[in-house]
Amino acid sequence: MVHVLQVDPDLGQNMDPQARDQASELLRARVFLVAKGPWHPPAVEHGALGLLLLEGLMVRRLRLGHVSSVEVVGPTDIIRPWETDLIPSVLPALAEWRVLHEARVALLDVRATTLIGRWPELTVAVAGRLLRRSRSLAYVMAAQHFVRVEDRLLATLWHLASMWGKVTPAGTVVPFRLTHEMLGDIVGAKRPTTTTAVRALERKGRLARDRHRGWILLGDPPDWGVEQPPVVTLEV
Repeated sequence: MVHVLQVDPDLGQNMDPQARDQASELLRARVFLVAKGPWHPPAVEHGALGLLLLEGLMVRRLRLGHVSSVEVVGPTDIIRPWETDLIPSVLPALAEWRVLHEARVALLDVRATTLIGRWPELTVAVAGRLLRRSRSLAYVMAAQHFVRVEDRLLATLWHLASMWGKVTPAGTVVPFRLTHEMLGDIVGAKRPTTTTAVRALERKGRLARDRHRGWILLGDPPDWGVEQPPVVTLEV
């Protein structure tokens, strides 16, 4: 068992200090490990909120006919992998999960879900995590529309770095071992094309590997001239 707000303090960052201390003490979750390889998520009791990924990396592949898409799921993401029929469709699609790095997962069961509902700020934070996954997937889908695979790779790797990377003297590190084949699946390119794009980025000094075979992004993120919309403040 772990205290959820102690292992993931960002969930409680908008709470009143007294409420946060109370929630930190009460909100506990059972943790289990998921080994590398194909994963068949277990069914859980109705009313459980989901699984909070504490460590590791997973991908969810959705197969539609002869094509597929891949979603990357990492630390602090909340998933509900047993939900398979949320979107009705006449074209059946097959969802598959694979663990790329051994994962440590906390089960937000019925008790945890009930406790989370006591604090609106905590409920909103959890909803934000679920929304973040859809926004992240939309970002990667947008990156797939670049014509050059080099640009797709840069956009995707910088996105992964912004989610889970760290800045070091050597560059910005994406702390996961992603093969050329997996990168190709994520950006929507064949493995040979992905390898050619990786080597081109390495020659240009934009990409390198560290001693753990993780990816290092060199220099600054690409500037594609995207204009940010104005921020509108609503008065209540």
